[in-house]
Amino acid sequence: MSSTTATSLTDKSTLNKLLSFRGSTAFFIKIFVGLFLLALLADGYHKSYQEEQETNFYISSPKVDDIYFLDFRLLSDDLRPKQKYRIAKVVDITGDVVTLLYGNVFYWHQQGLIDSIRYGQLRYSKYFESKRYDFTVDELKSMRTDEAIFKVKRPKLNVLYGNYVNQIVENEHSSLYIPGKRENIAGLSLLNSTYIEDNYAQAFERFTNSAEQGYANGQVNLAQMYINGQSVNKDLDKALYWLKRASLQSDKAGVLKYVIICKQLSYCDLGDFYQELTYAGVNIKVRELDFKLSSDE
Repeated sequence: MSSTTATSLTDKSTLNKLLSFRGSTAFFIKIFVGLFLLALLADGYHKSYQEEQETNFYISSPKVDDIYFLDFRLLSDDLRPKQKYRIAKVVDITGDVVTLLYGNVFYWHQQGLIDSIRYGQLRYSKYFESKRYDFTVDELKSMRTDEAIFKVKRPKLNVLYGNYVNQIVENEHSSLYIPGKRENIAGLSLLNSTYIEDNYAQAFERFTNSAEQGYANGQVNLAQMYINGQSVNKDLDKALYWLKRASLQSDKAGVLKYVIICKQLSYCDLGDFYQELTYAGVNIKVRELDFKLSSDE
């Protein structure tokens, strides 16, 4: 065999090895890319599943400030073409009744809802409508089943998607003594405690002390414990008693919660309640009524 022939065979062998190496490299790159894409899909599925589970849990166990993502096309037929999605916020929970405020802004794409939160729009004073909407937990679950509610998020320390969902109000320190205020603050702290075994019982004691001193917030919080049956037997009559005491001090939360509970009881007369507020000189706009409660009427 000549040297030329040997060199030619060597060159072909080297070329074949090079092509084989390149083929193997391409094969491994394809495998790597495939595995990477599968990992992304698996991660996306996991996050989607986790979000679904969280949404169902948040609807079953609502909290104030929960943010609802709504497909409003399933709730209203009177919408413009680009009015599709809307945000709602939980502003009150009275027993099994959850009160929502709807945002004034409609969005064309779902991403717009997230961006509005990320840019802090929910903190604007006029972002949410003033009209309140009451739903039972079962009604919210039905809206979830129909996909009118397609996602629920719960802020942590007033923050969601990197921005605040409520206006930041600076605490105003005052040396003025208000009977019952200190006890109410202590009750709230105990109610939200996770490390004190009998925190509900202690909170109930503080709220009772606050309510008996005539502090409206304490009266509302005590009524809420009677409504929820926290550390005490559920008692709507006692809840109404304390809510009325708060309402007679022009406490808005007291009035709204009284109305919600009263509607659940056949023997409760809202007309009498409104009239009693009127005689007491309470001047507060009552939902679903066009008149102001005033002693001048």
